[in-house]
Amino acid sequence: MSNIDQTFATDITKCRTCRAEIVWASTTKGNAIPLEPEPSPNGNLNVYPVPADPRGRIAIVVTNSRRAALAAAGIPLYVSHFLSCPDAAEWRKQ
Repeated sequence: MSNIDQTFATDITKCRTCRAEIVWASTTKGNAIPLEPEPSPNGNLNVYPVPADPRGRIAIVVTNSRRAALAAAGIPLYVSHFLSCPDAAEWRKQ
C-alpha cells in the first residue's frame, strides 16, 4: 500500500493561476503533473513515492480492472489538477 498520503502534507503548494492547493508528481515520461492533494473516488492516477525523482513521486495512469482492483484494495487514487482548474487551458502546451 502506498504511503504517499503521509508525504503530501509537507509538499502542498498552490496553483499559480487559481491558487488551489496542489501536489506535483512526475509522469512515467518525466513530465511534471499537478495533482489534487486528496484521493478521489474518480481517481485514475496511482502515485508512488520515488525519492530519486525530482518531484519525489511518480503518477501512473491506471484504467479498467487495474483501477478497480486498486480501489477495492483501498489504495488511494488521485486526479490531475487540470480537471478542476478553471485556468487549465492556459497551461496546455500549444
